[in-house]
Amino acid sequence: MKRRELIKSITFATGAVLLIPLSSSLLVACKEVNPKKDSNYTLQFFNDKEFSFVKNLLDIILPKTNSPSAIDVGVHQIIDTMIGVVYSPNQKKIFAEKFAALIKYMNSAKQSDKVQSLLKSDDEKDKLAKAGLLDIKQQAVAYYLSTEEIATNYLNYLPVPGAYEACVSLESVGGKAWAI
Repeated sequence: MKRRELIKSITFATGAVLLIPLSSSLLVACKEVNPKKDSNYTLQFFNDKEFSFVKNLLDIILPKTNSPSAIDVGVHQIIDTMIGVVYSPNQKKIFAEKFAALIKYMNSAKQSDKVQSLLKSDDEKDKLAKAGLLDIKQQAVAYYLSTEEIATNYLNYLPVPGAYEACVSLESVGGKAWAI
C-alpha cells in the first residue's frame, strides 16, 4: 500500500469513528428548535422539580440583560433534551450523580451566593457538586450561543461556507491559496 493510500484510509477511518457519536445528535438537531412553552414541553430527563431547579440555575448563569436570558431562548429545554435523548445510559448516570450533589449543595434560598462560593471552592467534599455546576454552565453557554436568536441577532454571524466568489485575486486572500 502506498503512503498516500494509507493516509487516506486512516483519515477516512478516523472521520467515521468521530462521526458515529455525532450522528445521534444530528438527528436531534432536525427537531423543532423554537422553545415551547414549558406547559407544552415534554420532559426527557429531569422531573418537574429538577427542571425548575435548572431554570433557576440558568437564570443565575445567563440572566436577561440587553440580550435574552437562557430561559427566553429555551436553553433549559435543550439541556433536558440533550441529556435525555443523546446521552448514553452511562453518561446519564454520571450526570445524575453530579446533578444530585449539586442540588444537595444548593439547598439554601440564596442560590446566586451558593453558585459563586461553589465555583471558588477547592474543598474535596464539594468536588462532585462543582463538577455538576460546571457541566451545566458549559452546556448553557454553548447552547445559548448556538441558538438562532443569539447567533443571528447578538453575535457576528457569518454563514458557512459563505458567499461564492468565482474570481478572487491572490492578494485579497493574503497572498496564499486556500488549503482546501
